[in-house]
Amino acid sequence: MQLDFTTPNADALLKEHNIGLKLSEARDLQHELGRPMTLTEATIFGIQLSEHCSYKSSRKFLKTLPTKGPQVILGPAEDSGIVEVFEYEGEKYAIAVSHESHNHPSQIVPYEGAATGVGGIVRDILCMGARPCGTLDSLRFGNVTATASSPIQRNIAREVVRGVAGYGNPLGVPNVGGDAYFDEGFDENCLVNVTAMGSLRGSDLIHSYVPHNAAEEKWEFVLIGKPTDNSGFGGASFASDTFEEDDDLEQKKAAVQEPNPFLERHLVASILDLFETLKREKKYHQIACKDLGAGGVTCATVELADGGGYGADIELDKLHIAGDFPPHVLACSETQERFCIACHPDLTQKILDHFNKKWELGKVAENAGATCIGTVRADGQFIMKWNNETLCDAPASLITQGISYDREYTIPDVSKDRTEVQWENGEIVFV
Repeated sequence: MQLDFTTPNADALLKEHNIGLKLSEARDLQHELGRPMTLTEATIFGIQLSEHCSYKSSRKFLKTLPTKGPQVILGPAEDSGIVEVFEYEGEKYAIAVSHESHNHPSQIVPYEGAATGVGGIVRDILCMGARPCGTLDSLRFGNVTATASSPIQRNIAREVVRGVAGYGNPLGVPNVGGDAYFDEGFDENCLVNVTAMGSLRGSDLIHSYVPHNAAEEKWEFVLIGKPTDNSGFGGASFASDTFEEDDDLEQKKAAVQEPNPFLERHLVASILDLFETLKREKKYHQIACKDLGAGGVTCATVELADGGGYGADIELDKLHIAGDFPPHVLACSETQERFCIACHPDLTQKILDHFNKKWELGKVAENAGATCIGTVRADGQFIMKWNNETLCDAPASLITQGISYDREYTIPDVSKDRTEVQWENGEIVFV
């Protein structure tokens, strides 16, 4: 299906197919391609160039933050930051730290929204080569006192806390800290921020992009974990949007992922086992790894490839799937409990056997497993096919960085109304 965004009914096309782009953005991207988009391309651009994935409005401001220091092994740009804790006998020992928000999902489906936030952030730590050792949460809820909306707010707060525990406890990663505040300013949209920490040696760091020789050596992409379905489809665009009174909440609920912490626990153990095996065989640095979060298969493969300056050939029909879904949904679904490993072709079969035979993922969850879905290509194009039909043929860099904003802003003059806090007779007193 071709979508031409230069026609008079282009706005209707965006709404009909739930594409997360403004009309001006769609037309600019079509101009860059030099032709109308396929439905899959439009879906990919809408998700990958959302605020959630591309930081198209905040990127310039984030770059001004301090990110370097004597203890910083790896700053922002990949799935986690790595900070040195100490050095012993020439080896640096470090922690990986990653943080994300799951606000919109937790507002409309509190338990699942919070649970999948925990799952995703733990996977971000793991794919950097770290062993997850703790999570933290910072929660902001609405007014839970006696107001008209308080029953709803109490339910959101209760179910978010249950979701954090309901995923973290079976996963076996303890919650080691956090805070919660309540204010009516969060009635319409709670904030659920989750952080994960993991331990690793500096030499065990795995990057989330392919190396400079990946195209020459024909590195391959292996998809690991739960079979792809339609759960969480469009979640990145949804998370970048705002709530409106006339929103279709049922449609938005469908954009929230479905958690399976027991499968993820099995995945954590099996991936750590793979890492140890590759270390023993001196092949550890012949892989790169990414969690499949926002944008699913497309996001993981295009970012792994583009991070190394390359493109990719993806054969979408090779996915292990959980039903009959349109290819543009399979390309971008945010199905949870999945990883993508890019590897030297000599390791591909070993990795497939590790998950399908040694760890038998298919016995933990129906149709779970590992499949090879594509290769790295040298020319920077991201090409995705379904039964030999080309669904996407676009520069990888256009998919990851195709839109950037330099928005006007003002700095408000905020005066302090409380300058000192004291503790008197068992109570906090503001002076």
